[in-house]
Amino acid sequence: MKYKMIEHDETQASEILEKHQKFSQWQSLSPWSMLSFSFGTAKAILSNGYAIIPIVFAGWKNGFNLQLGLIAALIMMSLLSVFAFIQWRKYRFKLNEQQLNIKRGLLFTRKDEIPFNKIQNIRFEQPFYFKPLKLGTLVIETAGSKDDEAHLAALNADDAELIKQQLLQLTNTSPRSINPNNEASFNDKHIVDIDSADTNAQLTSSKNKPVIKRNLKQLIQFGFYQNNLIWLAVIAGPILGQVNWEDIAEMPLIQQFWNSVVSFSGESIALQVASGVLIFITIYCLFSLISILAAVLKYYPYRLDKRQQTLQRSGGVISHQQDALATKRVQLLHFSQPVLARIFGVWTLYLKQVKGQEVEQKTAQHMLIPSIKAAEIAPVLDKIPELAGGSTSIPKRYQNIALAWFTRRGFIAFLPAIILTAIEGITVLTEITWLIALAVMGLTFLRYKQWGYVIENDVVWQHSGLFSRNWKRVPFSKVQHVSITQTLAQKEKGFAYITLGLASGSLTLPYIKQQDAHFIAEQAMARTKINPNNWI
Repeated sequence: MKYKMIEHDETQASEILEKHQKFSQWQSLSPWSMLSFSFGTAKAILSNGYAIIPIVFAGWKNGFNLQLGLIAALIMMSLLSVFAFIQWRKYRFKLNEQQLNIKRGLLFTRKDEIPFNKIQNIRFEQPFYFKPLKLGTLVIETAGSKDDEAHLAALNADDAELIKQQLLQLTNTSPRSINPNNEASFNDKHIVDIDSADTNAQLTSSKNKPVIKRNLKQLIQFGFYQNNLIWLAVIAGPILGQVNWEDIAEMPLIQQFWNSVVSFSGESIALQVASGVLIFITIYCLFSLISILAAVLKYYPYRLDKRQQTLQRSGGVISHQQDALATKRVQLLHFSQPVLARIFGVWTLYLKQVKGQEVEQKTAQHMLIPSIKAAEIAPVLDKIPELAGGSTSIPKRYQNIALAWFTRRGFIAFLPAIILTAIEGITVLTEITWLIALAVMGLTFLRYKQWGYVIENDVVWQHSGLFSRNWKRVPFSKVQHVSITQTLAQKEKGFAYITLGLASGSLTLPYIKQQDAHFIAEQAMARTKINPNNWI
Protein backbone atom coordinates (compact mmCIF):
# COMPACT_ATOMS: atom_id res chain seq x y z
CA MET A 1 0.00 0.00 0.00
CA LYS A 2 1.25 3.49 -0.88
CA TYR A 3 1.69 6.15 1.80
CA LYS A 4 2.78 9.77 1.80
CA MET A 5 3.58 12.48 4.38
CA ILE A 6 0.96 15.16 5.05
CA GLU A 7 1.23 18.14 7.41
CA HIS A 8 -1.76 19.25 9.44
CA ASP A 9 -2.47 22.29 11.50
CA GLU A 10 -2.90 20.70 14.91
CA THR A 11 -4.16 23.90 16.48
CA GLN A 12 -6.92 24.29 13.92
CA ALA A 13 -7.95 20.65 14.34
CA SER A 14 -8.13 21.07 18.11
CA GLU A 15 -10.36 24.12 17.70
CA ILE A 16 -12.72 22.22 15.39
CA LEU A 17 -12.88 19.28 17.80
CA GLU A 18 -13.57 21.64 20.70
CA LYS A 19 -16.48 23.18 18.79
CA HIS A 20 -17.92 19.75 18.01
CA GLN A 21 -17.70 18.87 21.69
CA LYS A 22 -19.30 22.19 22.59
CA PHE A 23 -22.33 21.41 20.43
CA SER A 24 -22.85 18.16 22.35
CA GLN A 25 -23.97 20.30 25.34
CA TRP A 26 -27.12 22.44 25.47
CA GLN A 27 -26.43 25.69 23.63
CA SER A 28 -28.32 28.98 23.68
CA LEU A 29 -28.63 31.23 20.66
CA SER A 30 -26.98 34.59 20.24
CA PRO A 31 -29.01 37.62 21.43
CA TRP A 32 -28.93 38.71 17.79
CA SER A 33 -31.40 35.89 17.14
CA MET A 34 -34.11 38.17 18.54
CA LEU A 35 -33.69 40.24 15.39
CA SER A 36 -34.22 37.15 13.25
CA PHE A 37 -37.27 36.06 15.26
CA SER A 38 -38.81 39.54 14.94
CA PHE A 39 -38.29 39.75 11.18
CA GLY A 40 -39.46 36.17 10.70
CA THR A 41 -42.70 36.74 12.61
CA ALA A 42 -43.38 40.02 10.82
CA LYS A 43 -42.72 38.36 7.46
CA ALA A 44 -45.14 35.53 8.28
CA ILE A 45 -47.85 38.03 9.25
CA LEU A 46 -47.38 40.07 6.08
CA SER A 47 -47.08 37.09 3.72
CA ASN A 48 -50.29 35.55 5.09
CA GLY A 49 -52.11 38.87 5.20
CA TYR A 50 -51.88 39.94 1.55
CA ALA A 51 -55.66 39.54 1.24
CA ILE A 52 -56.23 42.51 3.59
CA ILE A 53 -54.29 44.88 1.31
CA PRO A 54 -57.45 45.89 -0.61
CA ILE A 55 -59.25 46.49 2.72
CA VAL A 56 -56.40 48.70 3.97
CA PHE A 57 -56.36 50.56 0.68
CA ALA A 58 -60.12 51.12 0.79
CA GLY A 59 -59.84 52.35 4.38
CA TRP A 60 -57.10 54.77 3.42
CA LYS A 61 -59.24 56.12 0.58
CA ASN A 62 -62.12 56.72 2.99
CA GLY A 63 -59.98 58.46 5.57
CA PHE A 64 -57.02 57.37 7.72
CA ASN A 65 -56.38 58.28 11.35
CA LEU A 66 -52.61 58.77 11.62
CA GLN A 67 -52.60 58.75 15.44
CA LEU A 68 -54.43 55.40 15.68
CA GLY A 69 -52.15 53.98 12.98
CA LEU A 70 -49.01 54.93 14.92
CA ILE A 71 -50.41 53.48 18.15
CA ALA A 72 -51.27 50.21 16.38
CA ALA A 73 -47.76 50.07 14.87
CA LEU A 74 -46.11 50.65 18.27
CA ILE A 75 -48.25 47.95 19.89
CA MET A 76 -47.35 45.52 17.12
CA MET A 77 -43.62 46.27 17.45
CA SER A 78 -43.80 45.83 21.23
CA LEU A 79 -45.54 42.48 20.93
CA LEU A 80 -42.99 41.30 18.36
CA SER A 81 -40.12 42.35 20.62
CA VAL A 82 -41.57 40.53 23.66
CA PHE A 83 -42.23 37.41 21.60
CA ALA A 84 -38.69 37.46 20.17
CA PHE A 85 -37.16 37.90 23.66
CA ILE A 86 -39.11 34.89 24.99
CA GLN A 87 -38.05 32.76 22.02
CA TRP A 88 -34.40 33.65 22.55
CA ARG A 89 -34.44 32.99 26.31
CA LYS A 90 -36.16 29.61 26.04
CA TYR A 91 -34.49 28.21 22.89
CA ARG A 92 -31.78 25.56 23.41
CA PHE A 93 -30.18 23.00 21.09
CA LYS A 94 -27.51 20.31 21.14
CA LEU A 95 -26.15 17.60 18.83
CA ASN A 96 -25.25 14.06 19.70
CA GLU A 97 -23.93 11.34 17.41
CA GLN A 98 -27.22 10.62 15.64
CA GLN A 99 -29.70 13.44 16.23
CA LEU A 100 -30.36 17.11 16.83
CA ASN A 101 -32.20 17.96 20.06
CA ILE A 102 -34.13 21.21 20.48
CA LYS A 103 -36.23 22.48 23.37
CA ARG A 104 -38.25 25.69 23.54
CA GLY A 105 -41.40 27.17 25.04
CA LEU A 106 -42.39 29.31 28.02
CA LEU A 107 -45.47 27.82 29.68
CA PHE A 108 -45.28 24.49 27.82
CA THR A 109 -41.84 23.14 26.97
CA ARG A 110 -41.56 21.49 23.58
CA LYS A 111 -38.67 19.14 22.89
CA ASP A 112 -37.86 17.94 19.37
CA GLU A 113 -35.53 15.07 18.57
CA ILE A 114 -34.53 15.10 14.90
CA PRO A 115 -32.53 12.07 13.68
CA PHE A 116 -29.87 12.97 11.14
CA ASN A 117 -31.14 10.38 8.66
CA LYS A 118 -34.58 12.07 8.58
CA ILE A 119 -33.21 15.49 7.66
CA GLN A 120 -34.16 16.37 4.10
CA ASN A 121 -32.90 19.92 3.55
CA ILE A 122 -30.61 22.29 5.37
CA ARG A 123 -30.70 25.92 4.33
CA PHE A 124 -28.16 28.50 5.46
CA GLU A 125 -29.64 32.01 5.25
CA GLN A 126 -27.71 35.22 5.69
CA PRO A 127 -30.09 38.21 5.55
CA PHE A 128 -28.73 41.68 4.92
CA TYR A 129 -28.86 42.57 8.62
CA PHE A 130 -26.63 39.59 9.50
CA LYS A 131 -24.02 40.07 6.74
CA PRO A 132 -21.95 42.75 8.53
CA LEU A 133 -21.94 40.58 11.68
CA LYS A 134 -20.95 37.41 9.74
CA LEU A 135 -23.92 35.60 11.24
CA GLY A 136 -26.51 33.37 9.62
CA THR A 137 -29.46 31.06 10.27
CA LEU A 138 -29.65 27.31 9.70
CA VAL A 139 -33.12 26.09 8.70
CA ILE A 140 -33.53 22.33 9.16
CA GLU A 141 -36.34 20.56 7.31
CA THR A 142 -37.37 16.92 7.52
CA ALA A 143 -39.33 14.65 5.20
CA GLY A 144 -43.08 15.05 5.50
CA SER A 145 -43.00 17.96 7.93
CA LYS A 146 -45.59 20.70 7.44
CA ASP A 147 -43.33 23.46 8.76
CA ASP A 148 -39.62 23.95 9.30
CA GLU A 149 -38.45 21.67 12.09
CA ALA A 150 -35.83 24.04 13.47
CA HIS A 151 -34.33 27.51 13.06
CA LEU A 152 -30.88 27.94 14.56
CA ALA A 153 -30.69 31.72 14.26
CA ALA A 154 -27.74 34.12 14.47
CA LEU A 155 -25.03 31.46 14.35
CA ASN A 156 -21.45 32.33 13.58
CA ALA A 157 -20.88 31.42 9.91
CA ASP A 158 -18.05 28.99 10.77
CA ASP A 159 -20.12 27.32 13.50
CA ALA A 160 -23.07 27.05 11.12
CA GLU A 161 -20.86 25.28 8.56
CA LEU A 162 -19.61 22.78 11.17
CA ILE A 163 -23.15 22.07 12.37
CA LYS A 164 -24.37 21.65 8.79
CA GLN A 165 -21.60 19.17 8.03
CA GLN A 166 -22.40 17.19 11.16
CA LEU A 167 -26.14 17.17 10.40
CA LEU A 168 -25.46 16.00 6.85
CA GLN A 169 -22.97 13.44 8.20
CA LEU A 170 -20.21 14.61 5.87
CA THR A 171 -17.21 12.50 6.78
CA ASN A 172 -14.31 14.81 5.98
CA THR A 173 -14.94 17.02 9.02
CA SER A 174 -16.35 14.56 11.51
CA PRO A 175 -14.83 14.66 15.02
CA ARG A 176 -13.39 11.23 14.49
CA SER A 177 -11.28 12.39 11.55
CA ILE A 178 -9.97 15.46 13.37
CA ASN A 179 -9.10 14.00 16.76
CA PRO A 180 -5.81 15.60 17.81
CA ASN A 181 -5.27 12.95 20.50
CA ASN A 182 -4.97 10.26 17.85
CA GLU A 183 -1.20 9.90 17.37
CA ALA A 184 -1.67 8.17 14.03
CA SER A 185 -3.78 11.08 12.75
CA PHE A 186 -2.24 14.25 14.14
CA ASN A 187 1.41 14.96 14.60
CA ASP A 188 3.46 17.68 13.05
CA LYS A 189 4.08 15.18 10.26
CA HIS A 190 2.30 11.85 10.05
CA ILE A 191 1.64 9.01 7.65
CA VAL A 192 -1.79 8.53 6.04
CA ASP A 193 -3.19 6.22 3.41
CA ILE A 194 -2.62 7.76 -0.01
CA ASP A 195 -6.03 6.50 -1.19
CA SER A 196 -7.71 8.54 1.56
CA ALA A 197 -5.64 11.54 0.62
CA ASP A 198 -6.68 11.16 -3.00
CA THR A 199 -10.30 10.89 -1.94
CA ASN A 200 -10.02 14.15 0.01
CA ALA A 201 -8.33 15.74 -2.99
CA GLN A 202 -11.22 14.64 -5.18
CA LEU A 203 -13.70 16.11 -2.70
CA THR A 204 -11.82 19.40 -2.72
CA SER A 205 -11.64 19.34 -6.51
CA SER A 206 -15.37 18.63 -6.87
CA LYS A 207 -16.11 21.43 -4.48
CA ASN A 208 -14.13 23.86 -6.63
CA LYS A 209 -15.82 22.66 -9.83
CA PRO A 210 -19.57 23.27 -9.56
CA VAL A 211 -22.18 21.06 -11.14
CA ILE A 212 -23.59 24.14 -12.87
CA LYS A 213 -23.53 27.93 -12.57
CA ARG A 214 -25.97 30.55 -13.86
CA ASN A 215 -24.93 34.05 -14.84
CA LEU A 216 -26.86 37.32 -14.68
CA LYS A 217 -28.24 37.02 -18.22
CA GLN A 218 -29.61 33.53 -17.58
CA LEU A 219 -31.29 34.63 -14.35
CA ILE A 220 -32.86 37.60 -16.15
CA GLN A 221 -34.25 35.12 -18.70
CA PHE A 222 -35.57 32.99 -15.85
CA GLY A 223 -37.33 35.94 -14.22
CA PHE A 224 -38.86 36.96 -17.55
CA TYR A 225 -40.35 33.60 -18.55
CA GLN A 226 -41.36 32.62 -14.99
CA ASN A 227 -43.42 35.80 -14.59
CA ASN A 228 -46.67 35.01 -12.76
CA LEU A 229 -49.73 37.22 -13.31
CA ILE A 230 -52.01 35.34 -10.88
CA TRP A 231 -50.86 36.97 -7.65
CA LEU A 232 -50.96 40.39 -9.33
CA ALA A 233 -54.61 39.78 -10.23
CA VAL A 234 -55.40 38.71 -6.63
CA ILE A 235 -53.84 41.82 -5.10
CA ALA A 236 -54.34 44.43 -7.80
CA GLY A 237 -57.88 43.44 -8.82
CA PRO A 238 -59.72 44.87 -5.78
CA ILE A 239 -57.41 47.92 -5.73
CA LEU A 240 -58.04 48.67 -9.39
CA GLY A 241 -61.75 48.56 -8.62
CA GLN A 242 -61.25 51.55 -6.30
CA VAL A 243 -59.55 53.64 -9.00
CA ASN A 244 -61.49 56.40 -10.74
CA TRP A 245 -60.74 55.47 -14.34
CA GLU A 246 -62.63 58.47 -15.74
CA ASP A 247 -60.16 60.86 -14.14
CA ILE A 248 -57.22 58.81 -15.40
CA ALA A 249 -58.65 58.68 -18.93
CA GLU A 250 -58.86 62.49 -18.96
CA MET A 251 -55.19 62.93 -18.12
CA PRO A 252 -53.32 64.73 -20.96
CA LEU A 253 -50.66 61.99 -21.22
CA ILE A 254 -53.28 59.25 -21.54
CA GLN A 255 -55.27 61.29 -24.06
CA GLN A 256 -52.17 61.87 -26.15
CA PHE A 257 -51.27 58.18 -26.07
CA TRP A 258 -54.80 57.12 -27.06
CA ASN A 259 -54.92 59.60 -29.94
CA SER A 260 -51.61 58.19 -31.21
CA VAL A 261 -53.04 54.66 -31.14
CA VAL A 262 -56.22 55.73 -32.97
CA SER A 263 -54.30 57.68 -35.62
CA PHE A 264 -51.96 54.72 -36.15
CA SER A 265 -54.64 52.04 -36.44
CA GLY A 266 -57.32 54.10 -38.17
CA GLU A 267 -60.28 51.95 -39.15
CA SER A 268 -58.18 48.82 -39.72
CA ILE A 269 -59.31 46.04 -37.39
CA ALA A 270 -56.00 44.24 -37.86
CA LEU A 271 -54.03 47.30 -36.75
CA GLN A 272 -56.34 47.80 -33.77
CA VAL A 273 -55.79 44.19 -32.69
CA ALA A 274 -52.04 44.58 -33.21
CA SER A 275 -52.06 47.77 -31.09
CA GLY A 276 -53.93 45.97 -28.32
CA VAL A 277 -51.46 43.08 -28.39
CA LEU A 278 -48.54 45.52 -28.33
CA ILE A 279 -50.01 47.33 -25.32
CA PHE A 280 -50.49 43.98 -23.52
CA ILE A 281 -46.89 42.92 -24.26
CA THR A 282 -45.63 46.28 -22.96
CA ILE A 283 -47.59 45.89 -19.72
CA TYR A 284 -46.30 42.30 -19.36
CA CYS A 285 -42.69 43.42 -19.85
CA LEU A 286 -43.09 46.17 -17.26
CA PHE A 287 -44.57 43.72 -14.79
CA SER A 288 -41.78 41.25 -15.63
CA LEU A 289 -39.30 43.69 -14.13
CA ILE A 290 -40.63 42.68 -10.70
CA SER A 291 -40.16 38.98 -11.46
CA ILE A 292 -36.69 39.57 -12.96
CA LEU A 293 -35.59 41.59 -9.95
CA ALA A 294 -36.86 38.89 -7.58
CA ALA A 295 -35.02 36.15 -9.50
CA VAL A 296 -31.74 38.07 -9.53
CA LEU A 297 -31.93 39.04 -5.85
CA LYS A 298 -32.77 35.49 -4.79
CA TYR A 299 -30.43 33.43 -6.97
CA TYR A 300 -27.50 35.56 -8.20
CA PRO A 301 -24.81 34.31 -8.35
CA TYR A 302 -26.39 30.86 -8.77
CA ARG A 303 -24.08 27.90 -8.10
CA LEU A 304 -24.92 24.21 -7.58
CA ASP A 305 -22.26 21.97 -6.05
CA LYS A 306 -22.18 18.27 -5.22
CA ARG A 307 -20.39 17.32 -2.05
CA GLN A 308 -20.35 13.61 -1.36
CA GLN A 309 -24.06 12.61 -1.42
CA THR A 310 -25.37 16.15 -0.98
CA LEU A 311 -26.36 18.88 -3.43
CA GLN A 312 -25.66 22.42 -2.26
CA ARG A 313 -27.11 25.49 -3.96
CA SER A 314 -25.83 28.96 -3.09
CA GLY A 315 -26.77 32.46 -4.18
CA GLY A 316 -28.63 35.60 -3.19
CA VAL A 317 -27.72 39.28 -3.41
CA ILE A 318 -29.32 40.85 -0.34
CA SER A 319 -30.08 37.66 1.61
CA HIS A 320 -27.46 35.02 0.87
CA GLN A 321 -28.67 31.41 0.97
CA GLN A 322 -26.96 28.03 0.93
CA ASP A 323 -29.35 25.11 0.50
CA ALA A 324 -28.28 21.52 1.10
CA LEU A 325 -30.28 18.54 -0.16
CA ALA A 326 -29.36 14.85 0.14
CA THR A 327 -29.51 13.32 -3.35
CA LYS A 328 -31.34 10.24 -2.04
CA ARG A 329 -34.26 12.53 -1.15
CA VAL A 330 -34.86 13.49 -4.80
CA GLN A 331 -37.85 11.50 -6.06
CA LEU A 332 -38.25 12.71 -9.63
CA LEU A 333 -36.92 15.30 -12.08
CA HIS A 334 -39.41 17.79 -13.47
CA PHE A 335 -38.40 19.69 -16.61
CA SER A 336 -40.73 22.66 -17.15
CA GLN A 337 -40.76 24.90 -20.23
CA PRO A 338 -43.31 27.75 -20.15
CA VAL A 339 -44.36 29.32 -23.44
CA LEU A 340 -41.86 32.19 -23.23
CA ALA A 341 -39.04 29.80 -22.27
CA ARG A 342 -39.42 28.18 -25.69
CA ILE A 343 -38.28 31.46 -27.24
CA PHE A 344 -34.95 31.13 -25.43
CA GLY A 345 -34.83 27.34 -25.81
CA VAL A 346 -34.39 26.78 -22.06
CA TRP A 347 -36.01 24.71 -19.31
CA THR A 348 -36.38 24.93 -15.54
CA LEU A 349 -35.30 21.73 -13.79
CA TYR A 350 -37.03 21.03 -10.47
CA LEU A 351 -35.57 18.39 -8.15
CA LYS A 352 -38.77 17.15 -6.54
CA GLN A 353 -38.26 15.84 -3.04
CA VAL A 354 -40.05 13.87 -0.38
CA LYS A 355 -43.41 15.55 0.12
CA GLY A 356 -43.47 18.06 2.95
CA GLN A 357 -41.52 21.23 3.64
CA GLU A 358 -39.44 21.94 0.55
CA VAL A 359 -36.26 23.88 0.15
CA GLU A 360 -37.69 26.67 -1.96
CA GLN A 361 -41.05 27.51 -0.47
CA LYS A 362 -43.64 25.75 1.69
CA THR A 363 -44.20 22.52 -0.31
CA ALA A 364 -44.96 24.54 -3.44
CA GLN A 365 -41.55 24.58 -5.04
CA HIS A 366 -38.35 22.59 -4.95
CA MET A 367 -34.64 23.04 -5.41
CA LEU A 368 -34.32 24.12 -9.02
CA ILE A 369 -31.87 24.86 -11.82
CA PRO A 370 -33.05 27.87 -13.84
CA SER A 371 -32.58 28.54 -17.57
CA ILE A 372 -30.94 25.24 -18.45
CA LYS A 373 -30.58 24.30 -22.12
CA ALA A 374 -31.33 20.79 -23.35
CA ALA A 375 -27.66 20.30 -24.26
CA GLU A 376 -26.63 21.09 -20.66
CA ILE A 377 -28.89 18.49 -19.04
CA ALA A 378 -26.78 15.41 -19.82
CA PRO A 379 -23.49 16.94 -18.51
CA VAL A 380 -25.27 18.04 -15.32
CA LEU A 381 -26.81 14.63 -14.65
CA ASP A 382 -23.51 12.92 -15.44
CA LYS A 383 -22.03 14.84 -12.50
CA ILE A 384 -24.86 13.54 -10.28
CA PRO A 385 -24.92 9.82 -11.13
CA GLU A 386 -27.41 9.14 -8.32
CA LEU A 387 -30.01 11.01 -10.40
CA ALA A 388 -28.99 9.77 -13.84
CA GLY A 389 -30.92 6.49 -13.75
CA GLY A 390 -29.44 5.42 -17.07
CA SER A 391 -31.21 8.29 -18.86
CA THR A 392 -29.72 11.77 -19.03
CA SER A 393 -31.39 13.44 -22.02
CA ILE A 394 -34.95 14.66 -22.60
CA PRO A 395 -36.67 12.34 -25.10
CA LYS A 396 -37.28 13.78 -28.57
CA ARG A 397 -40.55 11.88 -29.06
CA TYR A 398 -43.21 10.27 -26.90
CA GLN A 399 -45.98 7.73 -27.19
CA ASN A 400 -49.38 9.46 -27.23
CA ILE A 401 -52.15 8.28 -24.96
CA ALA A 402 -55.25 6.82 -26.60
CA LEU A 403 -57.61 9.10 -28.56
CA ALA A 404 -60.45 7.81 -26.35
CA TRP A 405 -59.18 10.15 -23.58
CA PHE A 406 -60.05 13.11 -25.82
CA THR A 407 -63.36 11.81 -27.17
CA ARG A 408 -64.68 11.19 -23.65
CA ARG A 409 -63.89 14.78 -22.63
CA GLY A 410 -63.85 16.95 -25.72
CA PHE A 411 -67.48 16.46 -26.69
CA ILE A 412 -68.88 16.77 -23.16
CA ALA A 413 -68.31 20.55 -23.49
CA PHE A 414 -71.10 20.65 -26.10
CA LEU A 415 -73.69 19.10 -23.77
CA PRO A 416 -74.77 22.42 -22.13
CA ALA A 417 -74.97 24.07 -25.56
CA ILE A 418 -77.16 21.26 -26.94
CA ILE A 419 -79.52 21.38 -23.97
CA LEU A 420 -79.78 25.19 -24.07
CA THR A 421 -80.41 25.17 -27.82
CA ALA A 422 -83.16 22.55 -27.43
CA ILE A 423 -84.89 24.76 -24.83
CA GLU A 424 -84.26 28.29 -26.15
CA GLY A 425 -83.62 27.71 -29.85
CA ILE A 426 -81.07 29.75 -31.77
CA THR A 427 -80.38 32.94 -29.80
CA VAL A 428 -77.39 35.14 -29.07
CA LEU A 429 -76.90 33.29 -25.76
CA THR A 430 -76.88 29.84 -27.39
CA GLU A 431 -74.46 31.03 -30.07
CA ILE A 432 -72.08 32.25 -27.36
CA THR A 433 -72.49 28.91 -25.58
CA TRP A 434 -71.56 27.02 -28.76
CA LEU A 435 -68.49 29.21 -29.24
CA ILE A 436 -67.39 28.56 -25.65
CA ALA A 437 -67.92 24.81 -26.13
CA LEU A 438 -65.84 24.91 -29.31
CA ALA A 439 -63.02 26.74 -27.48
CA VAL A 440 -63.09 24.22 -24.60
CA MET A 441 -62.96 21.35 -27.08
CA GLY A 442 -59.96 22.94 -28.81
CA LEU A 443 -58.09 23.35 -25.51
CA THR A 444 -58.91 19.75 -24.54
CA PHE A 445 -57.50 18.57 -27.86
CA LEU A 446 -54.29 20.56 -27.30
CA ARG A 447 -53.92 18.97 -23.88
CA TYR A 448 -54.52 15.52 -25.36
CA LYS A 449 -51.75 16.08 -27.92
CA GLN A 450 -49.35 16.91 -25.09
CA TRP A 451 -50.15 13.78 -23.06
CA GLY A 452 -47.57 11.04 -23.61
CA TYR A 453 -44.97 8.76 -22.09
CA VAL A 454 -41.62 7.12 -22.75
CA ILE A 455 -40.23 3.94 -21.13
CA GLU A 456 -36.46 4.16 -21.16
CA ASN A 457 -33.83 2.10 -19.31
CA ASP A 458 -34.62 2.34 -15.58
CA VAL A 459 -37.03 5.29 -15.78
CA VAL A 460 -40.41 6.26 -17.17
CA TRP A 461 -41.07 9.74 -18.60
CA GLN A 462 -44.41 11.57 -18.54
CA HIS A 463 -45.05 14.40 -21.01
CA SER A 464 -47.89 16.86 -20.38
CA GLY A 465 -48.93 20.47 -20.77
CA LEU A 466 -51.21 22.79 -22.68
CA PHE A 467 -49.28 25.68 -24.17
CA SER A 468 -46.24 24.95 -22.00
CA ARG A 469 -44.29 21.67 -21.97
CA ASN A 470 -43.51 19.44 -18.99
CA TRP A 471 -41.38 16.31 -18.75
CA LYS A 472 -41.36 14.31 -15.51
CA ARG A 473 -38.78 11.55 -15.15
CA VAL A 474 -39.50 8.85 -12.55
CA PRO A 475 -36.89 6.19 -11.70
CA PHE A 476 -38.51 2.80 -11.15
CA SER A 477 -36.49 2.52 -7.93
CA LYS A 478 -38.41 5.47 -6.39
CA VAL A 479 -41.88 4.00 -6.91
CA GLN A 480 -43.50 2.99 -3.62
CA HIS A 481 -46.77 1.60 -4.92
CA VAL A 482 -48.56 1.11 -8.25
CA SER A 483 -52.26 1.28 -9.03
CA ILE A 484 -53.71 0.09 -12.36
CA THR A 485 -57.39 0.83 -13.05
CA GLN A 486 -59.58 -0.09 -16.03
CA THR A 487 -63.20 0.44 -16.98
CA LEU A 488 -64.94 -2.29 -18.98
CA ALA A 489 -64.57 -0.22 -22.17
CA GLN A 490 -60.85 0.33 -21.49
CA LYS A 491 -60.33 -3.36 -20.83
CA GLU A 492 -62.01 -4.30 -24.12
CA LYS A 493 -59.81 -1.85 -26.08
CA GLY A 494 -56.62 -2.74 -24.19
CA PHE A 495 -56.05 0.54 -22.32
CA ALA A 496 -55.49 1.33 -18.64
CA TYR A 497 -54.78 4.07 -16.13
CA ILE A 498 -51.61 3.63 -14.08
CA THR A 499 -50.77 5.69 -10.98
CA LEU A 500 -47.24 5.64 -9.59
CA GLY A 501 -47.01 6.50 -5.91
CA LEU A 502 -43.84 8.32 -4.85
CA ALA A 503 -42.72 9.88 -1.60
CA SER A 504 -43.18 13.26 -3.36
CA GLY A 505 -46.76 12.50 -4.46
CA SER A 506 -48.39 10.51 -7.24
CA LEU A 507 -48.02 10.58 -11.02
CA THR A 508 -50.69 9.28 -13.43
CA LEU A 509 -50.46 8.03 -17.00
CA PRO A 510 -54.01 7.86 -18.44
CA TYR A 511 -55.20 5.72 -21.32
CA ILE A 512 -51.88 4.02 -22.05
CA LYS A 513 -51.51 0.58 -23.58
CA GLN A 514 -52.40 -2.17 -21.13
CA GLN A 515 -49.17 -4.08 -21.77
CA ASP A 516 -47.13 -0.91 -21.14
CA ALA A 517 -48.95 -0.33 -17.83
CA HIS A 518 -48.16 -3.87 -16.64
CA PHE A 519 -44.55 -3.58 -17.82
CA ILE A 520 -44.07 -0.34 -15.82
CA ALA A 521 -45.63 -1.94 -12.73
CA GLU A 522 -43.45 -5.05 -13.02
CA GLN A 523 -40.27 -3.01 -13.46
CA ALA A 524 -41.07 -0.77 -10.48
CA MET A 525 -41.99 -3.63 -8.16
CA ALA A 526 -38.92 -5.62 -9.23
CA ARG A 527 -36.67 -2.71 -8.14
CA THR A 528 -38.52 -2.49 -4.83
CA LYS A 529 -38.14 -6.22 -4.24
CA ILE A 530 -34.38 -5.96 -4.77
CA ASN A 531 -33.97 -2.94 -2.52
CA PRO A 532 -36.97 -1.85 -0.38
CA ASN A 533 -34.97 0.95 1.31
CA ASN A 534 -34.19 3.02 -1.77
CA TRP A 535 -37.14 5.44 -1.80
CA ILE A 536 -35.89 8.18 0.51
